[in-house]
This record gives sequence, C-alpha cells and structure tokens, in this order.
Amino acid sequence: MINTKIFLEKFLQNQRFKIINKSFLKGSVLDFGGNEGELKSFVKGEYTLVNYDHSPMEGKLFDNIIALAVIEHMEIIQVFDIFKKFRNQIAPEGNIVVTTPTPMSKPILEFLASIGLLEKENILEHKHYWIKSELENL
Repeated sequence: MINTKIFLEKFLQNQRFKIINKSFLKGSVLDFGGNEGELKSFVKGEYTLVNYDHSPMEGKLFDNIIALAVIEHMEIIQVFDIFKKFRNQIAPEGNIVVTTPTPMSKPILEFLASIGLLEKENILEHKHYWIKSELENL
C-alpha cells in the first residue's frame, strides 16, 4: 500500500526541484534547510547542506544559495537575520533561490493536512506565509 502522505510530500519536493533553473545548481551550492540533502543529486559542483547548525556555511562564498520550503518555518526576524548572513556569503554574481507557500495556499495546505495527505505537524509549524513584497524586502 502506498503511503499517500509520503508520496505527496515527495511529489511536492520534486516539483520544487524541477522549477529550479539548472544553472542555480552549478558551482558551489548552499542548500539551506535541505533536510537530508535530497537536492545533492541535482547539484553539479560543491554542495553544502545546512539545517539547524549553520557552522558548515561560515566563512564560505557560494555561487548559489537555495532555500526551498524552509523560511515559512522560521520567525520573521530569524529569516531577516539569516539573509544578512547570506548577503556576506553569496558570490558577487551569485543567486539566492527561495520557495515558500503564499497566503493563498494556506487553506489548501491545511485542508490537505486535515485529511491526512500532508504531515499535519509540518503545516502547523508554518509561522508566516510570505507575500511577494516581503520577499523582495529580504
């Protein structure tokens, strides 16, 4: 029997991986909040994974910083603090790629969690649903 919760979570993760322009996965890549490093197999270059311990990224410059479905799990001030770090660690021509659910997706995600298609705890951990102007301010 297929665990639909795991299937849907994996499907959404793969969709996020597919929307990333392949050029963002070359050179040195920081996978910020990348869980178990599932993105690594897509990266053509140096790969650094950071979850709660930020020390592996200290003192390094990255061509690309990737944060997929992670900032919604952080307090707003924490996100701004980490982006200050990113500013000092992104190469001059580097890119920062972020995905995060929008406020419009909140009821959909909560519904899918309520019927058991997504991890309820994961959705309940969402602290903020970002809008475009807020992301631009980062």
